[in-house]
Amino acid sequence: VHRWRRLEGTDIKMNEMIQKVKALQKRLISKTEEAVEKDLSLQEKEKLHYEMRNLLAKQPGVEVVAEIAKQQSGLKEKTKSMKAMAAELNMYHAQLNDYKDEIERLTKELQDTKRRYFEQRHREQLMKDASRTSQSNTMG
Repeated sequence: VHRWRRLEGTDIKMNEMIQKVKALQKRLISKTEEAVEKDLSLQEKEKLHYEMRNLLAKQPGVEVVAEIAKQQSGLKEKTKSMKAMAAELNMYHAQLNDYKDEIERLTKELQDTKRRYFEQRHREQLMKDASRTSQSNTMG
């Protein structure tokens, strides 16, 4: 078995972490796009609300008051939803940074392990060479 094949199986966590980071990045992009779309929608609804309020101000009545209350309630709900999405987005950013730190730590650990492995292999090879040399000297 090739010596790299043995190391291949020990790096599963790194691959899983990379996959998780990629998945989180995709989710982050998706959530950001949703947030932008909802923000645009919210701006449009705020503009519509403003226009309706001006229009209804010219036509006072009980229905107008109820409609304004309904629009304000909807706006409050949308604002609350946007704040929740922003908090979720911040959480994903923090989680992504944690994953990046973990990947960096694991990469350093892998490099250190590889370095120690190759140093050990080199020492073993030197010992084999020295052993062969001493055997050939004693026989010859």
